[in-house]
Formats: sequence, C-alpha cells, structure tokens
Amino acid sequence: MIRKIFYTLGTLSILLTSGCDKISKLFEKAVEEGNIQNSRIPLARVNDKVLYDTELKSLFTDRMTHKDSVNIRDRYINNWIRRVITLEKATAQVDVEKLDIQRRLDDYKFQLIMHEYEREYIASNLDTLVTDAQIKDYYTHNSDDFILKSNIVKGIFLRYPNNAPDLKKITKWLNSSKEKDKEKLRSSAFAYADFVHLEDSVWLDLDELLFGTPFMKSQSDITKLLKRDRLWEASDESNTFIYQIVDYKIVDQTPPLQFVSNQVKNVILGKRKLELRSELDTKLYEDATNNNEYEIYVSDN
Repeated sequence: MIRKIFYTLGTLSILLTSGCDKISKLFEKAVEEGNIQNSRIPLARVNDKVLYDTELKSLFTDRMTHKDSVNIRDRYINNWIRRVITLEKATAQVDVEKLDIQRRLDDYKFQLIMHEYEREYIASNLDTLVTDAQIKDYYTHNSDDFILKSNIVKGIFLRYPNNAPDLKKITKWLNSSKEKDKEKLRSSAFAYADFVHLEDSVWLDLDELLFGTPFMKSQSDITKLLKRDRLWEASDESNTFIYQIVDYKIVDQTPPLQFVSNQVKNVILGKRKLELRSELDTKLYEDATNNNEYEIYVSDN
C-alpha cells in the first residue's frame, strides 16, 4: 500500500506542475469561465480517496486573479494529500477503538454548535450601552481588581533633535506660568520636536514613554526618580528628551478611573455576556420541561 501511495503522490506532482495536464486545464478553464462552484473535477487521489474541486469552492472569491486561484488550489491539494497519507498511516498503526473517537466527535460537535448558537443569541440580546455612571459605579465597588502592573504618569513629553533651535529654552518655557511662554513652547514643539505630548491631563503608561530613551532604568530607580524629580532631561547621540511629570501612580497602586475606563467597560460587557449564556441555558431547559420534551427513567436499584 505504501508504494501505491507514493506512486500516486509522484503522479500528482506531475499533474500539478504540468501545463498540458488534462485535469489542470479543466480546472483553469472552470476558473476562467466562472464555473468553479458548479464543476466537479477530480483534483487528486490517494488510494481510494478522491479530492474534487467542489471541496475547494469556499476558498475562492470573485476578486481573485486566475493566478491566485490556481496557487490556492495547488497549496490546498498538496496539504490534502499530506493529511490523507498521514491519516491512513496513523489509522493503520493506532487502536482507533481505544480513542473513543465518536464520543469525542460528538462533544466537539456540541461545542461548535453551542458556541455559534450562543454567539448569535448574545449578538441579538446584548445591551452594549455602558454609561459613564455604570463604569464609575463598577469601578468604585471593584477598584481592587484594577491594580497597576506598570507605572503611569501625566505630563508633557517631548523629544527634540539635538540641533533643534531654542533647545536650551524649552525647560524655561516648561517651568513658566506665563501664557506667552506656553505658546512659545507649543510653537516650538510642533515645529521642531520629533515626539510631542502636551496633554498633561491624560494618563500614559510610563514604560512605553521610557522605551528606547536614556531614562530606561530599573523599576526601583524609576520609582525613586518619580518621587524625586518632576523635570527630566537627557540626551543621546541624536536626540534630547524633556519630560515634565505632573502626576504619577506606581506599580501596585490603584489606577485612576480615567486610565482604566475602557477596561472597566469591557469587564461589564463580559459579565453581561456570561449572564446571557446562563440565561440561555436556563431558558432552554425550562422550555423543554414545560413542553415535556424529555423524560428521566429512574431505576429501582
């Protein structure tokens, strides 16, 4: 049997690569004429198992070129041949009865069907509106579930090329409370800085801000720096980094609601989905009970 399989595989390799092959021509003609979904062309064989083009029809779209369609066909055929050969060899060597395959298949089928059924039920019944009040209420009662895994900061974060004009004036403008200096800072940043963040009311992940900068240090050193300095400045061979820290929270502290509001919203939606799954299970069981759709046979033993 092994010889027969490899002879078939070798023959198919020729069929797939030969432009004059009858099967290949029939397939390509079907692709060109748009009849790929209605044809039934044998594409490959391993012993008594035959692969027909109708098994591939879901792989093709109207937007595909002729070349793309043929390439997809060839890859699928080769993968199919390998799977069938492997399965035949494995089936001959393994005690299939011990695997309890039918029960496993039934379980898997049940899981697939229920997953799709639950997905459609949830899509039809899920209330996706989560108000700010609901987010705030959930956060207030469950803030311990949102402990920080990294430091976060609010502030102004700038990266300038070392040859930028007025670079030495940036820290002066940052420390100034005068509106004209703030305007000079904004104008300079948008004109010359490579990276600009001026929204000092927004919480950001500090690790992301520090990556690739001279400020990268150990966690303990960063914590000390946060507690000690509000204005950070450092340079490498190309850039100068100027960070002004307005506020911060460190690892293991509770984050502000603003930083985790999207996370809280997703948790609320996740809980609603779980409730709908439970609701569906209960509803199906109660309906079946009320309609006498099942019966339990109790043994006397």
